[in-house]
Amino acid sequence: MPLGILDGDGRLIGRATLTGIVQGAFRSADLGYWVSEASNGCGHGTQAVASLVRMAFEELGLHRVQAGTLVRNERSQRVLLKNGFTRIGVAPEYLRIAGRWQDHVLFQRICRE
Repeated sequence: MPLGILDGDGRLIGRATLTGIVQGAFRSADLGYWVSEASNGCGHGTQAVASLVRMAFEELGLHRVQAGTLVRNERSQRVLLKNGFTRIGVAPEYLRIAGRWQDHVLFQRICRE
């Protein structure tokens, strides 16, 4: 489920996705997102994550959404925290980025409704 992130002028500046959507007893998905460097810090990522979380819980009936960030990506971690995510730990060598396996901080948000 991709969602384009647009700036105030309607230009595409990023993307957010829900992937690995599993129904049944698990009812969970992974959240991924990015915003162009020039548009960082303007709230676009925070708004996009809020929209996808709302969709995950209200429209898809999911129970849990998980996201991971590079350990040093504090801005992305703040986006998740602003959206009610809880840090659940560090996953060593979680994803291969820029040609090497890199650790990620994992977050989750549980639907409490």
